[in-house]
Amino acid sequence: MSARPVRRAGGVVAAVLSEGTVAAVALTAVLVAVLLLATGYDPLQVYATMVEGSLTGAGLVTTLQQAVPVIGLALALCFSFRAGVFNLGGEGQFVLGGCAGTVAALALPGPGIVVIVAAMAVAALVAAAWAAVPPLLQERLDAPIFVTSLLLNYPAIALTSYAVKTWLKDPASSLMATRRVAESRRIGPLIPAGSGPGRTVAGLFGPDSAPALITSGLSWSLVVVAAVLALTLFAGARLPVGLEARILGLNPLLARHTGVNVARVIRSHMVIGGAIAGVVGTCVVLSSHYRFIDGGLDGTGYAVTALLVVLLGRSGPWGVVVAGFFFSALTVGGQAMEREYGLSSHLSIIIQALVIFLVTLRPTRARSARWTS
Repeated sequence: MSARPVRRAGGVVAAVLSEGTVAAVALTAVLVAVLLLATGYDPLQVYATMVEGSLTGAGLVTTLQQAVPVIGLALALCFSFRAGVFNLGGEGQFVLGGCAGTVAALALPGPGIVVIVAAMAVAALVAAAWAAVPPLLQERLDAPIFVTSLLLNYPAIALTSYAVKTWLKDPASSLMATRRVAESRRIGPLIPAGSGPGRTVAGLFGPDSAPALITSGLSWSLVVVAAVLALTLFAGARLPVGLEARILGLNPLLARHTGVNVARVIRSHMVIGGAIAGVVGTCVVLSSHYRFIDGGLDGTGYAVTALLVVLLGRSGPWGVVVAGFFFSALTVGGQAMEREYGLSSHLSIIIQALVIFLVTLRPTRARSARWTS
């Protein structure tokens, strides 16, 4: 019994680091180091600045804050990707859910915590309904889901933009945004700054400790994403629909011959993924913006980063968590590098692109070797 957790942890590590991901990251580091040397910068110093800027003090808080919505959105995409369905509509579901959740938080009566939960439920329903359209179009019109889900991002963003500029706009503000959500209906920090628990943590680790900073800077959205991760792991390992999705993702022909209801599996995974994306959108609004701003969610780039995270994490929940934190650290580290050396923070985007390119290149080489042997 005692060896089971060790084996399980080893399986998680192996899944996260499989398929040459570490080799791809190492090769990317070498290539970027050559680029830095060619432009007159010491790569070791630049990398040290990126690591310090993203993994210590306030930089670590910023990394974790950015990683939470990225990982949440990536987990939403995992549901469809593991079933072999390429849901490229995460951005539209994210934005629609954020808008619907904000409207619910502004309009619904009741205590703060009840309204927050209700707002997440409304966001989940609206985003799930939007995510149900692509599989319906595929069943009725044979339209590919990856095309229709991508195209549906544009009307989703346009609808929310029109709503915010017309009947949802706050008349007292020059911003194209809704009214601010009441403080009691916001998703607050895990441990408020200056509170008793926060002082206790600071007393244990020092007044300027990272643990005190982290707990006071992270919101309860972290707990929501952790619950989504638990749901993803449970559904994949314990529920029949998770097994059916894995079979469908590995071999659609086998899935059909073994009696898997392919249409039902695709619908359910698209709907669940859409619901999660909507909840994440509401979490971002209620924990940071406190109002729905036109372009405030689709302008974050979370949806695109989440798609890259799913590719790097091989559509596995734990792989997504590691890749999401890695990409968020790269982004924050790139900003620290820009402040310190004047280098463009877009270097972090180049690193992300190189890692993805090298990881996806590896299976192509493996297939070529198999066909030529």
